[in-house]
Amino acid sequence: MRKLMVTASAAAMLAASGFAALAAEATGAIASIDTSAGSVTLDGGQTFMLPSSVDAASLQVGQQVTVTYEEGTDGSMSATQIAPAQ
Repeated sequence: MRKLMVTASAAAMLAASGFAALAAEATGAIASIDTSAGSVTLDGGQTFMLPSSVDAASLQVGQQVTVTYEEGTDGSMSATQIAPAQ
């Protein structure tokens, strides 16, 4: 039983680390906000699709933010979180 628990724990940690590796971060100033498309573009030119949990109207052009995102197979970047830059 103990061997099974160790194996299961190891598998869970490996799976969790694999998911974390898929996420990336970008930091910069917001250059533009497209509320109708639900996207934000940083001053570096990266455009991120916003999750439904983020109200695009609450963001401001010029605001320094850190975007946590996942890149799709088509190259699109979907934000999973947007927070003020630290």
